[in-house]
Amino acid sequence: MSGTLALASAIAEMDRDALESLVRRRRPQAPAGVLDPIGLAAELLRPDSILRALSPLDRDALAVLLGLAEEPRAGLARDTDTRTAERVSALLALGLLGVEDARPVALPEVTNALRHALMTAGHRPDDLSTPPPSRSGDNASAPPAAPPSADSWVTAALTAVGQTAECLRVLRDRPARLNRSGSVAVASVRGMAESIGIEADHAAQALAAADRAGLVASGGSSLVVSERAEEWTESDHIARWLDLAATTLATIPAPLRAGLVREEPLAAIAAGLPERFPLLSEAESTAARRFVVAAEYLGLSSHGRLSSVAELLHSGERAAAERLVRDLLPPAAPGVYVQPDLSVIVPGPLAPADEIDLAALTVPEHIGVASTRRVTEASIAEAFSRGITPHQARAAFARVSLTGIPQPLDYLIGSLAERVGNIQVSEHHGDDGRTRIVVGSSELADTLTVDRALQHLQLHRVDPTTLCSRLRADHVLAALADARYHASSPRARASAKAATESTAPPRAQDAHDDLPEALSDLVERVFLAARSEPGTSNFTRRLELAIRDRVPVRVTAEARGQQHTFLLLPVSLSGGRLRATDQAAGVERTLPVNLITAVESA
Repeated sequence: MSGTLALASAIAEMDRDALESLVRRRRPQAPAGVLDPIGLAAELLRPDSILRALSPLDRDALAVLLGLAEEPRAGLARDTDTRTAERVSALLALGLLGVEDARPVALPEVTNALRHALMTAGHRPDDLSTPPPSRSGDNASAPPAAPPSADSWVTAALTAVGQTAECLRVLRDRPARLNRSGSVAVASVRGMAESIGIEADHAAQALAAADRAGLVASGGSSLVVSERAEEWTESDHIARWLDLAATTLATIPAPLRAGLVREEPLAAIAAGLPERFPLLSEAESTAARRFVVAAEYLGLSSHGRLSSVAELLHSGERAAAERLVRDLLPPAAPGVYVQPDLSVIVPGPLAPADEIDLAALTVPEHIGVASTRRVTEASIAEAFSRGITPHQARAAFARVSLTGIPQPLDYLIGSLAERVGNIQVSEHHGDDGRTRIVVGSSELADTLTVDRALQHLQLHRVDPTTLCSRLRADHVLAALADARYHASSPRARASAKAATESTAPPRAQDAHDDLPEALSDLVERVFLAARSEPGTSNFTRRLELAIRDRVPVRVTAEARGQQHTFLLLPVSLSGGRLRATDQAAGVERTLPVNLITAVESA
């Protein structure tokens, strides 16, 4: 016996919002072929569609499905129980129950698929009615553990924000390679972690958090920063964390969300999912475990328990969460301590402008609530190659340093200014050569022309600060680097910028985003068909199903006070008339729909 008619009846009773919710959750695979409730019911009763819908259900909901299938009337009697009634309503909304004689009924296709899936997963259907076994280590008599203290998550939160910012800076200059699966290559993650001075696992977590927040994007075979990343880095550390936290909480797996209680650690909830959700896929279980790790990394939880801030964010109270975060997280530090050994002690998060300037002139050594950075010859030279002048570098250190500019730092900036001098290498088309080198001073130009390490470039002077070479620009850049001259190329910077802006950040589809056009059109067709003439009565849908499946039915019609029953093979139903083949008489009959009083299976 098919459950198509019962499910079609349930679909026909749905209002537009309920129907849209059903289509959004079940996502029919062939929407173009769905024209009416019968068509949608047939699509939702496909085995693959049923399994996808059953997978996230807990054992109580599955038990209700089996209960209605085994003892329909007893199952309905239990609807007086509020919790059971709520589950039945949820199952109807999900298209896993039908309606017959105004009562919810089990669908044979769903029942069969559920029994087979349970047996495949190693569960006995009869076991659903018994509570799951206690997990090892559980102690029902033990008092609940104390919730995390108000500031126990702060260290993790500030560290995650700092590491994510550093990862974005690395990606800005060196996009990470993507595997064919779309994940970041392990070698790229390790290289990024080494350059920042953090663990590879932390770099992976930071990239994942940035991805959820839309701060990175796929640029072909590479991962690059998105346009939104600049806005994020220009925000203070509190706004940054709130962004990472909210976007991560929005991705919490549904099974984990269903069991989210503060009295139990997230890890314990995740470990118990296979018992609570017997048909949960391994992929969904893995996603739950990964979320637990991500929550701990970002400071959403501490020792496995959600913080009060995370609870506010999870419940949608963003304003209250922000007020609490601003009370608990430290304000921006007034400055940093630059040591004579060129190390830089950062006592806390900095104002965005100070952080950006300091990051442009230093390299990270340790990222945390208090961080350590270092000024190196390479970091200053790289800053000069980006267009920062020696005067700007000194001004930046003078502004952020609480200890002034130590003599070793002043000497390093001065000596590199003489040596680097903003050497710009660009392609040149003319009689002078193929490459033009523009330097910041005539003295530096003199040094380059007499340096033996550069003699093979055959440099010749065009004006006091401009040199030309007949070699290609990439050869000139390599030679200057080998001779320890730090040069830059506008073309290279433009290419890096183009790679960064090559694509928009990917966005995970929100549960309330607009439906794709094909699914939106499906909702409209089904909604209108359920309310169109010749009616939406139960026997009309039986005729539609018989037409669709090309099976005969017994049709009873009443005329002039007499009833007549025919064995008919329905052909079409339109204009208020049924056209069908009378298989017993061997003729075609046309019956007005308003005369039909019953339609039964043959």
